[in-house]
Amino acid sequence: MKKTINIGLAGYGTVGKGVMSLLLSKNEDLSARAGAKLRIKRVCDKKFAAKDKADARRLSEQNKGYHGLLPESKVYTPDIEDIFNDPEIDIFVELIGGYQPAKRFILLALERGMDVVTANKNVLAKDFNELLAAAAKNKRRIYFEATAGAGIPIIAAINEGFCANEIYGLAGILNGTTNYILSEMSSGKAGFNESLKKAQKLGFAEADPTLDITGGDSASKLAILSSLIFKSHIKPSDIYTEGIEKIQPFDIKLGGELGYTIKLFTLMEKVKPEQGKASAKEGVAFQVVPAFIKSSHPLASVSGAFNAVYIKSDAAGEQMLYGPGAGSLPAASAVVSDIVYSARHIMEKSALHMPFFDLKKKPPRIADAREVESCFYLRFTAEDKPGVLARIADILADHGISVASVVQKDGFSPKAVPIVVLTHEARTGDLINAIGEIDKLKMVKEKTVYYRLLDI
Repeated sequence: MKKTINIGLAGYGTVGKGVMSLLLSKNEDLSARAGAKLRIKRVCDKKFAAKDKADARRLSEQNKGYHGLLPESKVYTPDIEDIFNDPEIDIFVELIGGYQPAKRFILLALERGMDVVTANKNVLAKDFNELLAAAAKNKRRIYFEATAGAGIPIIAAINEGFCANEIYGLAGILNGTTNYILSEMSSGKAGFNESLKKAQKLGFAEADPTLDITGGDSASKLAILSSLIFKSHIKPSDIYTEGIEKIQPFDIKLGGELGYTIKLFTLMEKVKPEQGKASAKEGVAFQVVPAFIKSSHPLASVSGAFNAVYIKSDAAGEQMLYGPGAGSLPAASAVVSDIVYSARHIMEKSALHMPFFDLKKKPPRIADAREVESCFYLRFTAEDKPGVLARIADILADHGISVASVVQKDGFSPKAVPIVVLTHEARTGDLINAIGEIDKLKMVKEKTVYYRLLDI
């Protein structure tokens, strides 16, 4: 019987170093859980090229104390072929990031008979079906706990813990960068640009934070979680996505005064068929949007770089998973968990045992974001004169939108004042149509700002 599971790790960055640290420092316990000795056979990164050989030598010296956990021969290499040409490698750990060549490496590892552990949300969200088909063809497995929520075991929870449930709603805060920025802005400590720079300095944000602040990173994570829930491939292109770059401190402050906190949410929710349409059927809307939530709700207290996922299910009810959404060890914890799972099933020779899902079910009807019903926060910037509010209210009423409350504040300029309206529940499409009409009025001086008021 096989007594050692050999691991090839590609990508020795922040997470890769965390994985090495956990595998080496906790090897005895992890190996006992896996049922075999876990050994790191190869570590590949471009930084181990000829000009950086000193780093590889330094690491080899540093890890000399881990007898039997690292081979005597070359461990640190700049050449990925050293992993793929090694017939002893059982598990390929992909921590390179990006789309290519990561996808090509994942497929090649499966072809070479290796299980794959990856933290790559971009490849998985886009090509879920292709990767699972390749794994099935080669009778191997792909593990991806670290792709969403870092150290939060949300993949395992959806895939196993909630297997007896229908999950009919999900609201998540799944990007540490944007949550840190909004937490800083909400505290009044800094504006958007200052908060972003601070996040970068602390390592919560990339040098190029575009995917984070525009919502693209959150959309990939929501696509993965939704694909598991519906057992069909939900793509990032199925998700209506907005970012946080246009959020102004005024709205955050006023929302706070009204009892709300703003977050960038990943949302999956059922949508009722529109009345009067005989052919209509229930759909599911997927969104990444900034939205207000009552400050008393548990999700409102998720601050800094922390993540959370709030799940609504038929049997287990409403539950929230919460934890660090960034950092070396939280993400590494999820990767190592997958390595142990993989090793265990290699030992058991249970090639089809994990994962418990496929993506062969018929996908739900993807509802347009305009079909979603919600209460809203609206901020109009209009002339300060009689009749303005009445005209705005008339247009809202014409589109079936009922006003719940109105707040008028001192303006940004002597010629215009902000008028904040909170609405009762309305269809998003009707609201957008009403705003389009209101923004054409001469008395309205700026484009109307609107956010959902989540009731979950």
